[in-house]
Amino acid sequence: MGRNKSAVFRVLKITGVSLMFLLMLSAFAIYMTPHFGWRVDGLRSGSMAPQLNTGDMVITRPAAVETVKINDIIIFRSLDKRQNLISHRVIGIETNPSLAFQTKGDANESPDPFTVPAGNLVGELAFHVPLLGYAVLFLQTTSGLFVFLVFPGIFIALWCLKSLAYELAGKIKDQKPKTKDKRAKIKNTK
Repeated sequence: MGRNKSAVFRVLKITGVSLMFLLMLSAFAIYMTPHFGWRVDGLRSGSMAPQLNTGDMVITRPAAVETVKINDIIIFRSLDKRQNLISHRVIGIETNPSLAFQTKGDANESPDPFTVPAGNLVGELAFHVPLLGYAVLFLQTTSGLFVFLVFPGIFIALWCLKSLAYELAGKIKDQKPKTKDKRAKIKNTK
């Protein structure tokens, strides 16, 4: 029974460390993707339902403004708040006086009351994952950063230090009896 308990504990420990590592890797990927032109975001509204719903994770790939076509789902910075991102479908493209996109949320009855200047384009929808956006939105907070990066990092570091301490303690134990045996042999030969 003791062996089974030890095996279960070992599996749980490995699973826990693996999950911590995956959390950290996910968080790192979410923070690093913008450096390569990609974005990972969580949707805050249901304006694109049923295709995209509140809480979905949206992966945005870079897109050249010239490649955007009607029916593409684009992600753009809002006109009034540069930090807010909006995901809507392109329903028209204007070229005079400059390139701009007419957009509409699938769940909205009417088109957006503005055109999106080409300079506000962030990218186009690559794919989405239902419900994972809630975790992404949480990760973008200070608490989320702590839970996904700092806490797992501390946990893994402590686990490694504990393993190292046990390893060193085991080596020290193995060395002590050998020295006692040598002393005993020396005394016996006299």
